[in-house]
Parts: sequence; C-alpha cells; structure tokens
Amino acid sequence: MRGISLSILLLVLSGCATSPPVGTGAQSAPPAPDNNYSGRAYNKRYMVFGKTYDVLPSSLGYLEIGVASWYGRKFQGRLTSNGEVFDMYGVSAAHKSLPLPTMVRVTNLDNGRKVVVRVNDRGPFHDDRLIDLSYEAAVQLGFADKGVAPVVVEALDEMNYPDLVPEPIEHESFYLQVGAYSRLAGAEVMKAQILHVIGASEFRDINVRILESELDEQTILHKVWLGPIATQTRRDRLAALVEDNKLGVPLRVKVE
Repeated sequence: MRGISLSILLLVLSGCATSPPVGTGAQSAPPAPDNNYSGRAYNKRYMVFGKTYDVLPSSLGYLEIGVASWYGRKFQGRLTSNGEVFDMYGVSAAHKSLPLPTMVRVTNLDNGRKVVVRVNDRGPFHDDRLIDLSYEAAVQLGFADKGVAPVVVEALDEMNYPDLVPEPIEHESFYLQVGAYSRLAGAEVMKAQILHVIGASEFRDINVRILESELDEQTILHKVWLGPIATQTRRDRLAALVEDNKLGVPLRVKVE
C-alpha cells in the first residue's frame, strides 16, 4: 500500500469550515462503477456563478497538489451532481473538472494520512481550493477540526479504468516545501523569487503554489510548495538550485 514519507515533520494546514457535527461513521469508499462517461450531462461543460468550467475527457494519469476543504451537515441528504445522495458520514468528494465518478487517493501533506474517495459532485467553487471532501473523509485525513489541508490528489487508474490498467501502477511523486510564512505577503515574495530562479532553468515546468496550514484558530501559515517532481534525483537537483541561490534549505517530501 502506498504511503507518504516526510524527511522532516511537517506543520499543520488550515482553513475554516462549519463546526464539526457530533459522531462519525467510518466507511470505506464504494467501488467505482463502469466509467462510460460519454453522454452524461454532468460530465459536460457547465457554468456556476457566471464562470464556465470544462470537464476533463479522462482522469487517466491525473495528479495534482492543492488545498482540500470539506462539507457536511448543510448538504446532508441532498443530491450530488451525478444524482447520488450526499452522505457526510461516507467518504466522497467534489471536484470541478474530474469526470464523475472518479476514484482518487487524497494524501494530507501535513500528517501523511491518506484516504480513497469517490468523486461524485462538483465544487469547490473557490480558485484556491482543489477538492471538497465529505466530513468523514476530512476526519480520516485529520483536518475536520481545521477546515482545510494541503493535499495531493491522485486518480486511481487501476480502479477507474480496469480494462486499460489491469494491475495497480506503483509510482512516486516528489515535492519541495521552500518556506512557511505567517503573512501571505512573505509567501508571495518567496514564490516570485523561486519563479525567477527556475524560469531559465530545466525546472521551468515545475508548478509553484502557495498553500495554507492552520496551526490554530488564530495562526495560519502560508507555505510555498514546488511539485509534483517526477524523480528524486530531479527533486534533489532543484533543491540544490534553491540552496545555491540562498533561498533556504527546502523540505523534501515523497508521496508513494
């Protein structure tokens, strides 16, 4: 089974959602049904709050880093975008662009916990959010009391496309955390410096993002993350480039 190894103990990630309800019922994700996406209205281009969203034609190879939030009691019992009943005590998720349904593995970068969830809904409709998890999924990932967390979301090709991928594909992805700041302005300065350094290098294709971590209700850290990076060797070369430019010593993270 895949896991996450951290070269240093990571800090906690943040946000704010509704107050956690009392009691949970830990459930495993249901098996993904046959993914014949063609012709499904909920897998076509759509508009929310005046903004148009395109749905990916396939989830094959999908891997992304971003911020996860969660939703619960307010939506309990309502229909999801593909017509299923939302259960806050089950493990499910909403995503803006993945085809419905898609099975994904979500890894919390702050504590290494992971959960497999079924994406069956649309959202979250905030530019700085990648995925919206059910309350139970947030509990299993250890951030239901904080609201948001920095995560890696990976589509499980062997579950979504069993005819194309009969055997699980084991691979690793690598990341660097190059700073954590109490003020967003500090993270933005570091992000700009990193982009300048890698802009003319072999690493110009690497994504640089600012993610949030919540230490407590009053303390939020803004973290600058680089990745995913395909190999450990490439990650270490990038870390050396950051150090050579006197931008600190990056935290090395591997997700398996």
